[in-house]
Amino acid sequence: MTNVLCWPLDEAVARLEAEGIQVELHEAKPRKETPAGQRRVIRQEEKADGCRLTWSNFKA
Repeated sequence: MTNVLCWPLDEAVARLEAEGIQVELHEAKPRKETPAGQRRVIRQEEKADGCRLTWSNFKA
């Protein structure tokens, strides 16, 4: 499985799905309100049936 930490969310999902890995998404809310910007992967967990990506908004 490719390490996709800090990748833009759309690219990370596309890469893992191309490898045949089922992806589950989970949003992490930042402590401070952040304007909608770039969604990036902040945590990647391997699971028996695929992986779970946790993402958050970052300023563009």
